[in-house]
Amino acid sequence: MEFKTSKQRRYFASAASAVGAAAAIVLNEPMGLLVAVAFATICFGWRWGIAAAAVMSGAAAVLFWYEGELAKHAPGAWATYVATAVGIWAVITTFRTISFYDQVYKTVRPTLEEIPGLGWSAYPDGRMRFVNPAATEFVGITPAEMKVRMEGTDTAWWTPFIHPDDKERSLQLWKHSLKTGEPLIDEQRVRRFDGTYRWFRDTAIASRDEHGNITAWYGSTQDITDQKNAEAALRASEQQLRELIDTVPALMWRASPDGRTAYVNRQLVEWFGLGTDQLDGQALDDLLMDAVHPDERKTVDHAIQNSFASGRPFCLKYRHRRADGAFRWTNASVQPLVGSDGTIVQWYGVFLDIDDEIEALNALRRSQTETRLIVDTVPSLIWLMSAEGMVYHFNKRMVDWTGIKPEEDAVSSGARPTYDELIHPEDRKRIAAEFRSAFASGNALQTKGRLRTKDGQFRWLDSRVEPLRDEEGAIIRWYGVSIDIEEEVRAQNALRESERYLQHMIDTVPVGIVLSDNKGRPVYANKRLNDNNGIHAVRQSSDSEIKMWPSLMDLVHPDDREAMESRWALARRKGRSFAMRYRQRRADGVYRWIEDRSEPFRDDDGNILQWYGVNLDVDDEVKAQTALRVADERLARASRTVSLSELSTSIAHDLNQPLQGVVSNVTAFKNWLNATPPNYDRATRTAEWIIRDAEAAAEVVRRIRAIFSQTEYRRETFSILGIIEDVKGSLADKLVAAKIKVLVSVGDGLPDALADRAQIEQVILNLLKNSIEAFEGTRPRGRAIEIRVIAAQGDILEVSVSDNGSGMSDPEKAFDAFYTTKSDGLGIGLAICRSIIEAHGGQLDATNNERGGAMVSFRLPINVRDERQGVGVGQRGRSLSDKSGLQ
Repeated sequence: MEFKTSKQRRYFASAASAVGAAAAIVLNEPMGLLVAVAFATICFGWRWGIAAAAVMSGAAAVLFWYEGELAKHAPGAWATYVATAVGIWAVITTFRTISFYDQVYKTVRPTLEEIPGLGWSAYPDGRMRFVNPAATEFVGITPAEMKVRMEGTDTAWWTPFIHPDDKERSLQLWKHSLKTGEPLIDEQRVRRFDGTYRWFRDTAIASRDEHGNITAWYGSTQDITDQKNAEAALRASEQQLRELIDTVPALMWRASPDGRTAYVNRQLVEWFGLGTDQLDGQALDDLLMDAVHPDERKTVDHAIQNSFASGRPFCLKYRHRRADGAFRWTNASVQPLVGSDGTIVQWYGVFLDIDDEIEALNALRRSQTETRLIVDTVPSLIWLMSAEGMVYHFNKRMVDWTGIKPEEDAVSSGARPTYDELIHPEDRKRIAAEFRSAFASGNALQTKGRLRTKDGQFRWLDSRVEPLRDEEGAIIRWYGVSIDIEEEVRAQNALRESERYLQHMIDTVPVGIVLSDNKGRPVYANKRLNDNNGIHAVRQSSDSEIKMWPSLMDLVHPDDREAMESRWALARRKGRSFAMRYRQRRADGVYRWIEDRSEPFRDDDGNILQWYGVNLDVDDEVKAQTALRVADERLARASRTVSLSELSTSIAHDLNQPLQGVVSNVTAFKNWLNATPPNYDRATRTAEWIIRDAEAAAEVVRRIRAIFSQTEYRRETFSILGIIEDVKGSLADKLVAAKIKVLVSVGDGLPDALADRAQIEQVILNLLKNSIEAFEGTRPRGRAIEIRVIAAQGDILEVSVSDNGSGMSDPEKAFDAFYTTKSDGLGIGLAICRSIIEAHGGQLDATNNERGGAMVSFRLPINVRDERQGVGVGQRGRSLSDKSGLQ
């Protein structure tokens, strides 16, 4: 007999016990009370059995007493009853706890072992009826321990084995199934006997009778740990794949077989700036097509329609509008996913941003075009050879020069030419040997030879050949460049002839000439000196000291030797010219009076490099006068040469400014014309600057002519502001390249200045260039030059140029001729400026600013001719020469 609930079982046991007690009273048979003990033990357990036995024993005692049989049966009858009650309890308990359990267990065991996983059965109220051995073995409990758990009334005896995080949820699901009768489906982690947790899927269904009442629960618990691990790995893989798709630097999307967009990655959403309301298939398709550049939209739409209609993939490059409105080149690739039956399952597409690549390719094409243009227009002959030495390319200038195109000749002849027939026959063998040696060694080559032009003439060329190697060091090709040096060779030949003539003249001139180093040791003596004095000279190398015997000092008369040595030593120590008359022994042993003169030759820094000396024979009065005139003329020419050298430096400095402007503006003029499209406005403006700079150079030449013609320079009235703007325009490129801001401040009611416009423009140009050069080596931020023009006290115009550059190391010496702190400077710019300003009756000053930088200012008269206005350019040139220490 089965009970659906524990309540039914208790009711049945109580009713059976009551029936037994009633029967004992009615039938006057105390042994009927044992029925109550039996049912209490069977239905409620041994504890209730002991209690029932005690109560029923008391009831039997009362019954016996009531019948008056207590004394009659005592104590044997009473002992028999008690022993019988205890025996019934013991037998039933043993049967219930051992025989019944074992019989049930053994009866159902074969069936339970066949249940996959952990099988179990429960009463309708949830109490466990049995579990299969796999379950007890898994959790690590014995059948006896399982029996104890099954005897209890707890319907959740299994909760101690559930993971704490899953316990409450599993218990609620089990209670819900017991209450509603719905099947149980649950997944939880169960602790194994070794303490580890494994995932199980718990499934239980209710068994019902013909009335639909639940008679039992049958469940199976399957180990799904591997499945859970696989699902976790799958979720992790899906997450990684999604993160990869969302973070890969590409715009990815997926479309249905009909072409409707079904998915886009995060990069595409951010790139196009899409909102959540725009991720719908139709809206997204329209948006992606609207983002295509209008010039390519028709082509793209046609390609997409053809691809979706034909089922073929396509790849297309076009411009897409980004979220910021900028159009960028993208490479769109679309590929279908085809199923096993050949139908298209989905479309996959990728947009790659290739705007930088396209721009780089365009820049490369422009660079290649510019490079080819440079190669073809550079004033040199450029040619290429293969690794084996076969010529295969001439630049345009060389094609024009030789009249040969290697590509056409090589194709037409079917050979790989060397063009050695262009080389002069006298140079051909030598040059061929030099090239073979270079090809064998892999070294660069420089050679000179004569090459035939297309008109049949031979001209000298200086050729240089360099190898181009790959990463492994193997020669790929040879690059050659040839420069026309015909004029240079002619000049060198003329120079050698001139040197030969000069040497002949020096050797034959009736004067002894000696060249000494900076310490006074002879390094050269002409033939006349050697022959006249019987000197034998030997030189170890071209730049070493010569060994003379007898020495020049030994030839000096003993009476004059000490004075000559002291004066020569003083001249070397002071760096001053040396001049002295003394007696010198000739080759015939006769002493004759000579006049010995030596002059130092200095570098740009004033250091003495060499001494130039001459020995004049003044022994004979007539010959002395003749020799004196010759010496005076030569010394005067030498002095003028030195003065002319210094003056040439000044002239070069004056001419350098406008000529540099001409060169810079010519380059800019070419660039504006070569621009795409040509900028004729800027080119016209640049041409005007070229004309202005050329006129400035002409003005310098005019002033140079005035130096020798002793003419006066021209003064006129002009606006100083106009000159400043012209100078700023000529230096605009340098100011922009150096990131310098020029501020011009002009006072109110400024009158015109009276001066030589070209010279004042030269002064302002020099001052502004000095300020630009003062920023070299400084930070590019905050560079500024301020030009102020004000009317000072009286009839004076004051102009100042101030910068925040590196400043002057010594403002007091800044106007000294040939004083400079620049490695490539001449040190005459500010000296010339001061000479010009002083020639106009003005004054030039320099000082360092408190916050860094320097300021140079000058003052000029305003519309007033002073008493110095007649001082001409020639006088200014002599004043500069005087300041420079020239005689």
